[in-house]
This record gives sequence, structure tokens and C-alpha cells, in this order.
Amino acid sequence: MDKILQKNNWGELFFKYRDYTPIPLILILFMINNPNILSATLGTLIIVLGEMIRLYSVAFIGSISRTRKDNLGSQLVTTGPFAIVRNPLYLGNFFIVSGIALYSGVLWFILLSTALFYFQYHYIIQYEESLLEKKFGNDYLIYRQKVPCWVPKSIPRIEDLEIPSSFVKAVKSEKRTFTAIAAMLVLLSLVS
Repeated sequence: MDKILQKNNWGELFFKYRDYTPIPLILILFMINNPNILSATLGTLIIVLGEMIRLYSVAFIGSISRTRKDNLGSQLVTTGPFAIVRNPLYLGNFFIVSGIALYSGVLWFILLSTALFYFQYHYIIQYEESLLEKKFGNDYLIYRQKVPCWVPKSIPRIEDLEIPSSFVKAVKSEKRTFTAIAAMLVLLSLVS
């Protein structure tokens, strides 16, 4: 029981401060940034893919994705990207972080960023899943058995993707992320 509580404490801490945990990596990135045309181009494309996944996900889950509290919303979201993987927002974050790391052109930084991302989100997901199980009970357990955490069982074709009713609220909700990505890309291009 203590081990579970300890994992949840790490998860809760990482969840609460997830906007700030990348700051040390960002500082390192600015010191070691050494992009080339290929790394900058591929990195930028992967960042855009990550944000597209986030935008698509937020269109289904709504602004609840911005909360820093254990507010889970009133219903379990299992449609759209949430029918493909349980954590599409975090998958989008992974691509954004990976793209930024790849942009740097420094191999060890790419590996470090990936390892730290996995470490942090491993605990965040455990924490969130314990909350979801408490709130939604058997419905969540059935969903968890059917839908993989990170890696889709198969990549759906574009025409098979469920289309949200609107992207307007998702775009508004993602303004901070758009701004952070744009600022990061501009700063990376200036310090290289």
C-alpha cells in the first residue's frame, strides 16, 4: 500500500507541476543547441505532428485537459483519439518534446529527453488512472483493457478517424501551447 501511495505522490507532484518540469531541460537545450537543416526540419515536423494530435484530442476532451487539479470531468471520454490510445494528449506531448530534442541535433539530448519524459509520464499516468478508476469504476477498467496506453494497436486511416463537431474550443484551449511552441522555435533558431 505504501508503494502505491508513494507512486501516486510522485504522479500527483509531476501532474501538478508538469508545465515547469521541462525548464531545466530547456536551459540545457539552449546551451547545447547545434541544429542542422535535417534536424531542424524533422524536429519541426514532429513538433507539428504532436500539436495536431493534441488539438484533435482537445476537440474531444475539452478544456478539462488544462486543469492542474484532480478534476476529471463528468464523463469518461472514449471517442476520437481516446478510442485509439488512452493518453493521446500525452502522446502529442511526446512528439512535441521529441521534436524539440531532435531539432537540437544532439543525440545524447534526444535520449535524455526521451528518458525523462517517460519517467515523468509513467508516474502521471499511474496517478491519473487511479483517479479514473475511483471515479468511473468498472467502465474505466473495461476501457483500460480495450484501449492501449500509448501505442495504438493499429494506425487508423485518415478517413476512419472520428471528426469532432468543432475545433474552435480546442484551438482556444491550445493557445498557450501554440505560443510556447512558437516561442521555442524562434528562440532555438536565434541561438543556433
